[in-house]
Amino acid sequence: MTVAGMQKLVKRKGPWDYPPGLLDYLAMDIYSFPAAHASRAVMVCKFLLNHLVLAVPLRILLYLWAFLVGVSRVLLGKHHLSDVGCGFALGFLHFSLVESVWLDSATCQTLISFGTFRWTPLV
Repeated sequence: MTVAGMQKLVKRKGPWDYPPGLLDYLAMDIYSFPAAHASRAVMVCKFLLNHLVLAVPLRILLYLWAFLVGVSRVLLGKHHLSDVGCGFALGFLHFSLVESVWLDSATCQTLISFGTFRWTPLV
């Protein structure tokens, strides 16, 4: 929602001045700043790196994947380089937001156990 809101606020067109296609209108992706694909890629990358124990080659591949998502958007002519850079920054901010409200396994188990108590009414 933050990416879509910023896109509607800034209303920056992509580097190639061609009319958006039908799929662009259906996906509501007619503006380029910030790059939503880059934002989501960085958020998913950081989330997986933070919550999964991965071997070093897989960590490198995950970073490479997020970077290549941004590069592909520039090469396809959908975004300027600054759009992708701001998309990456927004992805880091989204990850920080998710991490601030994320509950660990022990906390979730405690919260679930509260629902299993049997309460007897006072008579």
